[in-house]
Amino acid sequence: MPRYDLPTSRVRAPEFPRDFACVNTDRPLYMQSELRGRIVVLDFWTYCCINCMHVLPDLEYIEHKYANDPVVVIGVHSAKFDNEGDQQNILTACHRYDITHPVIVDEQHRVWTEYGVRAWPTLAVIDAEGRVVGQLSGEGNRDVLDGVIASLLEEGREKGVLTSGPPQYLRDSRVPAASGLEFPGKVHAVGDLVFIADSNHDRIVIADSSGKVRAIAGSGKKGDSDGSFADASFDNPQGMAYDAAKQSLYVADTDNHLIRKLDLHAQTVATLSGTGAQVYDRMGGGIGTAQGLNSPWDLILDGTTLYIAMAGPHQLWTLDLPTGVARAWIGSGREDIIDGVGTRTAALAQPSGLALAGEWLYFADSEVSAVRRANIKSTEVQTLIGSGLFDFGDQTGAFGRTLLQHPLGVAVYGGDVLVADTYNHKIKRLNLATKTSSDVIGSGSTDISKESSGQLSLYEPGGLALNGDLLYIADTNHDRIIRLNLKDNSWSEFSLTGLMAMQSATQKTDIETVVTVPFKQGQDLTLALSAALPAGVHLNREAPLGFAVSGSAVTQEGLAPKPELPVRITIPSPNLNSGAELTALLSIAYCTDENAGLCVPVSLGWKITLQEDDAAGPVAELSARVPALK
Repeated sequence: MPRYDLPTSRVRAPEFPRDFACVNTDRPLYMQSELRGRIVVLDFWTYCCINCMHVLPDLEYIEHKYANDPVVVIGVHSAKFDNEGDQQNILTACHRYDITHPVIVDEQHRVWTEYGVRAWPTLAVIDAEGRVVGQLSGEGNRDVLDGVIASLLEEGREKGVLTSGPPQYLRDSRVPAASGLEFPGKVHAVGDLVFIADSNHDRIVIADSSGKVRAIAGSGKKGDSDGSFADASFDNPQGMAYDAAKQSLYVADTDNHLIRKLDLHAQTVATLSGTGAQVYDRMGGGIGTAQGLNSPWDLILDGTTLYIAMAGPHQLWTLDLPTGVARAWIGSGREDIIDGVGTRTAALAQPSGLALAGEWLYFADSEVSAVRRANIKSTEVQTLIGSGLFDFGDQTGAFGRTLLQHPLGVAVYGGDVLVADTYNHKIKRLNLATKTSSDVIGSGSTDISKESSGQLSLYEPGGLALNGDLLYIADTNHDRIIRLNLKDNSWSEFSLTGLMAMQSATQKTDIETVVTVPFKQGQDLTLALSAALPAGVHLNREAPLGFAVSGSAVTQEGLAPKPELPVRITIPSPNLNSGAELTALLSIAYCTDENAGLCVPVSLGWKITLQEDDAAGPVAELSARVPALK
């Protein structure tokens, strides 16, 4: 790594306000105490911003590379939208984006102002003596940042001002949801099939309309591997489009910057477009995996054309399926709200949701809190709701006074456009005939404990899917799918059955054990599943204990009636056959004794071969050792 010429004239870094909240840490860190003697990278961000999301892999790279060095990343969350100023919402965003470093809640942009920041994202670098070295604005600065840090470490060693390593702190954690989903971003429903982008589990769940899981595509581990459903991998998949005639599901594999194709008959995954790396191409024209993409967020299929909400460059793209050519279709790449034609004069701002009706492709243009549409023949762009990057709110009525807050999804129902008004935690309706808007459902409160049959609590819903009169809602931060009947506004959670069993049979677990279990003919067999926890940790009794046992003659799954180990599952004797193979899964969360907020979900799996033995007892004790937290 070459040494950078560092500026010799540096100003002292402003201290963080003592009364500001910090999330993702058990304590605040300050410049003149814990951060003294360390290289500090401040990431000024706001969690709606696609460019800020693009910086996170760079920060993760730095954190891993310098894990044993006196280097620390601190997030400074300077909110754009009102909803983003809430401390709990910021913490939830940290979980969703897998952020592991502390984040300061920058009230009224005070830290932003003191550091002279002007745009999201901005990285400020501070030397070991607490002085500001400089700033990097925008994305794509990994190599420069890496070089500056390396040079500052060398400088610090020469001066003898470095401390021993990074500061120690404990991050907050999140209890796994009983639904089995984690931050589902989008949902798609066609006929009897419901497809769920289980985004933070990096997989696609395929169910029928009753909620029975038919298949899971993706190993559950981040990656971009093609192959069988069990072996393939994704990274934060979002929008989907289904071709029923070909039994093909197209997936926007967002953080991999890829378009993937799932063959439901063969149960395989293949990559159609994208190099696997983010590119800054605003024209396209390349074929297949030779053409790079930039955060594809949603998809719509029309004949052999796949329309793509390309959030990264603020454009809509098309992928011609017969030729594999992907190219920009709408939007100049400038982040703005300007009506016009095609890529010449129209400007968009992070399009994130698509719906097609006749000649019009409707899209949620999230950063300008807008709903807009593009004519698929003329490429003319029209704005229905929205006026500017900082014009947002929660108002209904005439289109001219309607305000949304960072919408992420749209659907067309009859002559109306339904909108996932994400940061207002509501679903809204736009009546195209009367040019008026109204609330459909959503109390505006994220508190699910106050929910009732007549009052639905949504939490940043990210996707909508229409199937007849049924609207499926990806209630993203509540880790669930809601099914709303638009005829009478009745709703229920779309509960999945067989998810745990399917996961135990097809997906890799965190800890897997191969074991032979004896049984006695004519006697029921109880499997007692448990975990040997390391010293200093305990079972999180607030998290659901999920279990599943599956095989050729038995399928059982559910949640343990009590949050206690072991979990006991009884297999009736008629289902026991010598040589038969079973898979068992136990999902738990465990926490440190010192900090109950630091909890880790873990899945334990057993590959079981049954063996007849007249001396076998009625209970088989199965336990897996869980590694200590690092």
